[in-house]
Amino acid sequence: MEIGPILGMILGVLLLIVGIVSLLIGKFKSTENKWAWWVILFGCSAIMTAIVNSFALL
Repeated sequence: MEIGPILGMILGVLLLIVGIVSLLIGKFKSTENKWAWWVILFGCSAIMTAIVNSFALL
């Protein structure tokens, strides 16, 4: 079993959580967080990469 897809999925989920929480905090404080959208984008791409890599190992 390869560790790459597991770490990629964990990293993607953590990035999604950080991005969503920072967006919510920015919304409550009425400030705009442009970097939070980039973090969410990187989290989604990390999850997609982990899924593709897991299929490559089959």
